[in-house]
Amino acid sequence: MALISAFTIIRAISLFHLTAAFIFLTAPRMISDQNVVFVLGESLRLPHVTSLDKPNEASAFIAIILAFLGLADLTAASLNEDTAIEYWLSNVPMRLMFLFSLTGYVYLFKDDGLLGRRSVGKAGPGETLRNSMVFTFGFMETVTWFWIFTSLREERRERSKKRLEKLRAQDNTL
Repeated sequence: MALISAFTIIRAISLFHLTAAFIFLTAPRMISDQNVVFVLGESLRLPHVTSLDKPNEASAFIAIILAFLGLADLTAASLNEDTAIEYWLSNVPMRLMFLFSLTGYVYLFKDDGLLGRRSVGKAGPGETLRNSMVFTFGFMETVTWFWIFTSLREERRERSKKRLEKLRAQDNTL
C-alpha cells in the first residue's frame, strides 16, 4: 500500500490549482519568479515569461482555467471510491498524454532544440508556448499525474485482492 493515497495527492494538486489561480489573479509575477521556473528554464535555455509582471487578461484567463480544473478535480475525488478509481484511471492517461506532449513540444521545438527553427523569421503558432513557465508547469504536472496513476493502479489492485479474499471467504462458509 502506498504511503500517500492517490486521492490525497489529487486533493493536494486540486488545492494547488486553486491557490495558483488566486495568485495568477492577484500577483502573477510571484509564480513566474519562482526558483524552480528559473532553474528549469535556465537549464534548458528557455526564455522567461516577462508578460506576467502585473495582472492582465491572460493571467485572469489562466486563473479561471486553473480554478475550474481544481474545483472539478476536488469534486471527482470525492466520488465513491470504486467509481472514483475507475474515473481517474480513465482520465489520468489522457492528462498524461496531453501534458507529456506539451512538455515534449516545448523541449523539442525550442530555438536551439532538436526540432526547433534555426532561421529568424515569422513566429509560428506555438512560439509563445516555448518558455520556462509552460515547461515547468507541464513537467511538474506530468510527474505528479504519473505518481497519481501508479498509486491508482496499486490501489485498484489492492481492492481487487481484498474483494477476491472476501469472495473466497464467503465460498468457504457455504
